[in-house]
Amino acid sequence: MEMFLIIAGILLFALLVFFFRKKLSEYRIFIKKVADMLGEKDVPPLYLFERLKKHIDNLKDKIVRVEVSRDNFLTILNSLSEPIFILDREGNITFLNEAARKLVQDRINPEGRRYYEIFEDYYINEMVEETIKSLEPQEGTQVTYVENDKKYFHVKVIPVDLKSGDKIFVILFHDVTKERKLDEMRREFIATVSHELRTPLTSIHGYAETLLEDDLENKELVKRFLKIIEEESARMTRLINDLLDLEKMEESSVEFEMKELDLCEVVDYVYRIVQPIAEENEVDLEVDCEDVMVKGNKERLIQMLLNLVDNAVKYTSFKEKGEKKVWVRAYDTPEWAIIEVEDTGPGIPKEAQSRIFEKFFRVDKARSRKMGGTGLGLTIVKTIVDRHGGKIEVESEIGQGTLMRVFLPKDR
Repeated sequence: MEMFLIIAGILLFALLVFFFRKKLSEYRIFIKKVADMLGEKDVPPLYLFERLKKHIDNLKDKIVRVEVSRDNFLTILNSLSEPIFILDREGNITFLNEAARKLVQDRINPEGRRYYEIFEDYYINEMVEETIKSLEPQEGTQVTYVENDKKYFHVKVIPVDLKSGDKIFVILFHDVTKERKLDEMRREFIATVSHELRTPLTSIHGYAETLLEDDLENKELVKRFLKIIEEESARMTRLINDLLDLEKMEESSVEFEMKELDLCEVVDYVYRIVQPIAEENEVDLEVDCEDVMVKGNKERLIQMLLNLVDNAVKYTSFKEKGEKKVWVRAYDTPEWAIIEVEDTGPGIPKEAQSRIFEKFFRVDKARSRKMGGTGLGLTIVKTIVDRHGGKIEVESEIGQGTLMRVFLPKDR
């Protein structure tokens, strides 16, 4: 029994020596690798472990800085208003910013899905497919519908080679909706101006041609035709003058000369001009003005009020029955100088009230042209008010009349 215990002890000792040598060998190999990595030779193990600890701490700091840089980069991408998509080599979406999520309306978590599962536009999918095949950038303007609003985007698909040797594809959406709408407005404006000028030009040409072919013996007919030619010429002149005037006022670089003035002077001046027209059209024109001081451009304020009062008188004059009256009032509050022009005319339909300040918009086109209007009067009024830092309100009921209220700031 004693012999057995001695043999077992010897064997256990042999095993311990074997494993200790193996671990010592592994320990030496590990120490050598650490020393090589740190560029140290023949230094004590404790010194190596201190160096290794510092190295690990430095790596942790670098990882933290990389993560912060990555988070900052993602924050920048998500703060951009332009949608951005990133695809891998196979065309799977690996990243999209917040604007892109809104564009696709978060359809079934876009990450990891193929591009053609997300984009509903055929041309965009075709551009992406062509870029993946040819590795050449593609671009074009496409139409996308977002939340029931039509939006136009200039789309670019760009292949990008990463330093790792991998390839990704970036899809950039540049919103050109504003530019397209401005272009549409410009074309519409040109078409409208052309139409407005074509009508009087056609009349002038027709009556002049008739006069040239006539023997001119009927003097009454000649006078009537010449009067029409003169009226149509004057109408074109007014239109051109209004267009030039509006263009000049809308030019932001052109500043109005502002001076302290009494609004009652403006009201009285306009009253003296419009009163004879009101009497001629059997319209009662009343003025009520307090001492209201405001800083503004007198000529432009006269132009603004003259347009409002002249419109009120002319439209009220068409009323077939009932009271025909126009009031002009000026008063102030602690913040605003207020001008009101109220009439008992035909009124403005609710659906038209939000559009009356648009260029060439007319509630009643035939009546407006008959009065010699250019369709720009209220646009000019709104522009003058805006340039004074003010605002204008409209209250109107069909058959009850209209109230135009202009607010001009007193602290400019």
